[in-house]
Amino acid sequence: MTWEELGWERIAAGVGRCRLPGWDCTVGLVIGGDAALMVDAGSGLAEGARLRTEAWALAGRAVTHLALTHPHFDHVFGAAAFADAEVFGAAGVERVLTEERAELRADAVRNGLHARAWPTRR
Repeated sequence: MTWEELGWERIAAGVGRCRLPGWDCTVGLVIGGDAALMVDAGSGLAEGARLRTEAWALAGRAVTHLALTHPHFDHVFGAAAFADAEVFGAAGVERVLTEERAELRADAVRNGLHARAWPTRR
């Protein structure tokens, strides 16, 4: 399967990006010799799972690292689909995902994301 067949733009060997439908969000994938880095995770669990599946098809392995560039719902709510990846977040991501989670969810709903699109905390 090629980058293009999956809707990704191949930028260089082992490097590509994909524009997500519906949001002002582009995700990236960098494939190394023994690792795969996903840059941002999409807007919800289903979108994150789709990105995980496409990354596996392109890399031939699971995503090992996830970088969250900033705390907007369309970049972080898909992170739960990468449970086995080591996660790195830009300044403010952890605070927003913990202390300001309700506002982040409200922003997602205001922008048209269904309230059941992300996992809930137990």
